[in-house]
Amino acid sequence: MKVVAGKSSPLLAKRIAEKLGCELAKTTYKVFPDGELYVRVERVDEAVVVQSLNSNDDLVQLMLIFDALGNAEITAVVPYMGYARQDREFNEGEAVSVRAIARTIESYADRVFTVNIHSEKAKSYFRKLVEVDAMPLIGEHYRGRDVVMISPDLGSLKRVETASKHAGCEFDYLEKVRISAEKVEIKPKSLNVKGRDVVIVDDIISTGGTIVEATKVLKSLGAKSVECACVHAVLAGDALNKLFNAGVSKVIATDTVEKSVSVVSVAEMLAKAISESRSSS
Repeated sequence: MKVVAGKSSPLLAKRIAEKLGCELAKTTYKVFPDGELYVRVERVDEAVVVQSLNSNDDLVQLMLIFDALGNAEITAVVPYMGYARQDREFNEGEAVSVRAIARTIESYADRVFTVNIHSEKAKSYFRKLVEVDAMPLIGEHYRGRDVVMISPDLGSLKRVETASKHAGCEFDYLEKVRISAEKVEIKPKSLNVKGRDVVIVDDIISTGGTIVEATKVLKSLGAKSVECACVHAVLAGDALNKLFNAGVSKVIATDTVEKSVSVVSVAEMLAKAISESRSSS
């Protein structure tokens, strides 16, 4: 067995290979002048392919890697499952994008692993998927610090509760309270954040808009400092600058998407899940 590192996840692939005690497969990636991708991968009997889907090219490259591996037994590790937010038909005629992604990946892969897929609905389109939860790792990163963890909305509350349990700290979520037809107040549901160090926790930070608004609210309520933590640091465009300009003092994330803020690694967690899956099959 060898680990194939896709271009979007070279460092995480290396870390997973080290945890599994195996080598990286030799790969060649090129882009032709017209933008088409070229992939060549060392042929092996069993491959663990590590590639996050942070762009359309990442998806195309993943399909080419699968094809290049021929008849190998393939374990697909897609740490960040792009398109997972497009998990239903909101308007008639729309593609359910993550369903198409699931069908495509599983047509090649014998098993699939991901980290904190965005929703249960997105997860339901896969038949071979194993999801691992990185929120305990986020929590462990803050263990020993006197912080309050805040979910930016009710939808992420369970994730934040998990992180806070491992951090050993209090948690809450921001709640919208309608004061009048024209006025809506946003504040933590039960905790007072005045004078406290606050960490906003979410699964994905993409444009940063939600975190920016949450930071403004928490600062207006007297929070001493505001940091944010996420699993997937997509950070599209100038999102990181927006966060810092809004008053966020620090951003931390895992290495599912490899960015400068990726200080927590999911390699050991994924390697363990892969090993357990192989031993039980």
